[in-house]
Parts: sequence; C-alpha cells; structure tokens
Amino acid sequence: MKTLVLYATQYGYTAECAAKLKAELSGDVTLVDLEKQRAPGLADYDAVIVGGSIYMGRVQAKISEFCAANEGELLQKALGLFLCCGLPQNLEESLSASFPKALRKHAKSVGCFGGELRTARMKPMHKLIAGMMQKVGGKNGIEPPKANPQAVLDFAAAMNA
Repeated sequence: MKTLVLYATQYGYTAECAAKLKAELSGDVTLVDLEKQRAPGLADYDAVIVGGSIYMGRVQAKISEFCAANEGELLQKALGLFLCCGLPQNLEESLSASFPKALRKHAKSVGCFGGELRTARMKPMHKLIAGMMQKVGGKNGIEPPKANPQAVLDFAAAMNA
C-alpha cells in the first residue's frame, strides 16, 4: 500500500509527529511538508493522511486549501486526518474549523496528537501570547499542552487495519 502523509507545521512538533507516523505505517510512505513542498498527484496513492497544527483555532491555510482543492479525490482514498493541538478538549471544534464535513465523515482515522509549546522558536509576540494563555490556563486548572505519542500509535494502527 502506498500512503501519502501531507502536513504543515508551525514550530516543528507536527513534523516530528508525521515522521513518527511514517515509521508506524505499513507499506511505502511519502512525507510532504506543504509549507516547503508541493503536493504530488494523488492518483498513485492508496491512502492519504492530512494533518497540521492548530493556531488561533484553525489549521494552517495550506492544509485547508489542499483539502478544498482535492476534496473529491480525497473521498476516493483511505483517508486519515490529524491535528496537533494543545487543547484536546477543543478537538471537535478544531476539526470542524479545519476540515470539510465530508472529509471528516469519510476519514478512516481521526486523531489528536497533543502539542508542545516551543517558545524558543516563537516570535516575540507569539511568546507573549503563549505565556499569557499559560498563566490564565493555570489559574483555571487547564493543563499545559503535552505530547500524546500513544495517539500516533493508535492512529497508525487504525490506518494499517
């Protein structure tokens, strides 16, 4: 089976998750970072996995644009959708804002791989916002973002089934 994993990343966590996912998937797997590369044609692939990170409640524009432009073809493939986000309690809302309903319904696997705040890579304004969000979240009992490596394994198992 040939699988294409398309993703976009803000600070690198999604790229790491995509690489871990590739290692767990059966068959020939191609990784494409849509922020750096153009998506290949989908005809040669049996499965397509699309994912990105959530920033301000939405996935990267390149992911949304790809899904909109290729929705019909994606509906003909085994499809996986994933998000990397620090607030898993907002997953359904984030999925709705990020992927068309038809794709969400068609997906063989949908996952949330958690998230990490990589402040060393952030621009000063983003650092400030992240710090404020953490402070408010801490006062309200909201845990800081954390990685969820088991979700990557579970997602891969579902796609391999």
